[in-house]
Amino acid sequence: MSIEMEAELQQEQLLRAREAQDSGRFDEAVKIYEQLLARVPDHREALQRLARLEVQLGHRRAARWYLERFVALEPENAAARHEFALSLAELNEFDKALAETQEADRLKPNSPEILNNIGCLLKRMGRPLDAIKYHEQAVTVTAENAVLSFNLGSALLAAGRLDDAVPILRVAATLDPNLAEAWAGLGEALLKRGNTRSSVGPLRRALELKPDDGESRYWLAGALQNCGQFEEALLCYLQAAERHPDAPDVWFGIGRCQLECKRFTEAVEAFQKCLKLEPDHSAAIHEQGKTLFKLGCVEQAMKALRLATKKGSKDIETLALQNMAVMIPGNPTDTNRTVLEVRQTWGRRLVSRPQGPHLRDPGTGPLRIGYVSSFFQGANWMKPVWALINRHDREQFQIELFSDASLDRIEHGYRPDPRDQFHDITGQSNEAVAARIAARGIDILVDLNGYSDMARLPLFALRPAPIIVAWFNMYATTGLDCFDYLIGDESVIPAKEESFYTERILRLPNSYLAFEVDHPVPDITPPPVVTTGQLTIGCLASQYKITDQVVATWADILRGSPKAQMLIRNSALGRTEHCEHLSQRFAAKGISRDRLILEGPAEHLQFLSTYNRIDFAVDSFPYSGGTTTMEALWQGVPVVTFNGDRWVSRTSVSLLKSAGLDEFVRSSVRDYTDFCIRLANSTDTPSKLEALRADIRQRLRASPVCDAAALARSMEHCYRQMVSEKLPKESR
Repeated sequence: MSIEMEAELQQEQLLRAREAQDSGRFDEAVKIYEQLLARVPDHREALQRLARLEVQLGHRRAARWYLERFVALEPENAAARHEFALSLAELNEFDKALAETQEADRLKPNSPEILNNIGCLLKRMGRPLDAIKYHEQAVTVTAENAVLSFNLGSALLAAGRLDDAVPILRVAATLDPNLAEAWAGLGEALLKRGNTRSSVGPLRRALELKPDDGESRYWLAGALQNCGQFEEALLCYLQAAERHPDAPDVWFGIGRCQLECKRFTEAVEAFQKCLKLEPDHSAAIHEQGKTLFKLGCVEQAMKALRLATKKGSKDIETLALQNMAVMIPGNPTDTNRTVLEVRQTWGRRLVSRPQGPHLRDPGTGPLRIGYVSSFFQGANWMKPVWALINRHDREQFQIELFSDASLDRIEHGYRPDPRDQFHDITGQSNEAVAARIAARGIDILVDLNGYSDMARLPLFALRPAPIIVAWFNMYATTGLDCFDYLIGDESVIPAKEESFYTERILRLPNSYLAFEVDHPVPDITPPPVVTTGQLTIGCLASQYKITDQVVATWADILRGSPKAQMLIRNSALGRTEHCEHLSQRFAAKGISRDRLILEGPAEHLQFLSTYNRIDFAVDSFPYSGGTTTMEALWQGVPVVTFNGDRWVSRTSVSLLKSAGLDEFVRSSVRDYTDFCIRLANSTDTPSKLEALRADIRQRLRASPVCDAAALARSMEHCYRQMVSEKLPKESR
């Protein structure tokens, strides 16, 4: 065949291949191109067109092979090298792709497309700092290009240069308001920079333009979560999970939102899914521990938190230790010694001052007592606090209240004295509050929060007063060197346990929690068994106090009292799934659902009226009642408890003994169980309980448990003792 005929045949094949390709008959086109290349292996147009067709068909490896042959034939062709590089990048051959793109840049300098793609490659290779240089060159060459600006902003974002990324990404979104990626990048950069509320709008816009963008939906969920919009954030996370069910961080976000929405069983499930995908996700382990605690699964919670301290970063370790310090007194398998060790370990992480100001000479005027609380507004919680404060001798003691609630929020309990000083410290930093306390010349600073407000506990490590005391809400050692004294009584802190406390222990002669009630409460009614014949055992403790051991013990009581039913009410049981979870725990111990009455939260007066449907109450353990026990007694319902192995197990013991109700304090969990069964089955119980209710409030008022004046005198004696012990040390 002559050269002319061969050329005509090649041209005819090329035309047929083009026509088939343009008509969408791709398989036919590929076949013709291959036939042509079989005849002429170096046919450049066939190589180039077939490579592009293979790219179109998704056949990346075939395209790479043809492009490589084409580049070998035209090594100085910048466009060919650039196209070859793009094919290599699609096959994740990044090093080769970068080399080819840089060679294309050498052959055709200042091409914005080539510069941009070098930057994109470097970013994909985890080299955003190197990428920025090329993207900046591309933007310089071609100004006001939305895509080029976006890629520069994206590289800056990846490099962590958030302050630089935000304005560039905003420019990209302005140049092309329909560029979803620019809005998404802007939202992400704002969120990471801490401009959470500002990030929501751009992220919403990104999703309007590109509803299937799972990453934008994930970032929007995070922004909404940080803004406290947990329900909407949860919806976003769930939608992201539909598109990315194997993304552990999505399930982690779902769990966090479920936890904030108090959907504890669903939160546990979400964290479990996260951990199935990423078993060492320490933040999920930590959050799962917090959630299990809310359900009363305290042993499992502590196990998770201990694991988080081993697997997590320094921040996660600190958070886990902090939550362990809060929870550990209520964990059945921990002891006084481990409570001390954990709280000391956490306390060593606080920034503390070696010593506070010197104590004033007490002869210069009344002792200045400062009380710090985040809960002064809680009338039901603050009964012992107001019983003390209202009875203080203002001639001898200057009272100053440092409150994380404004005075107008305190509706019940406090009877203001014009000589008192009230300080609203809401939103103020611990450093600012410490300076304020020091400026007031407070002699004795009393913490009423304990571990119930961890954000305020570091205040005391700053030692803003000469003497620092814990009372009312601690239930175990603080574990912190900054506390000089801890006030309890003989029931809660026997002398043999003082070695487990870092503070000097002072004891009041009666209960350390004498109380008064001056907020609205329901009238006492006869015990329900008198009118219905159905005996009801009850407990209104928080769900986190209802441990597996508590469930097992209450199940023993119900099995031994076949005609009794049990009423449990708390805020967690407002959700059906939480009731089901608790029911299943009882079912595992042989107690059917029909023997349980499970109820959720209510307005406080209505909540207290629940005691009108309870004949006698049973205490939780090892975390016994405090406020719950006071309220039960005031409503005429005796509480059966036992003398546990730590302070937190004996708060009810202290109250019942001081109230003269020693009969209901048992020696052990076995004695507690047997006593409840006898009480539930005895024919004398209805009349006995009715007689108790008839005059219980009068009996309480006449007993030490409601002797507020005696409480005040005893506390004032302790304060004077502290000063006398402190002064000689300072005079040496």
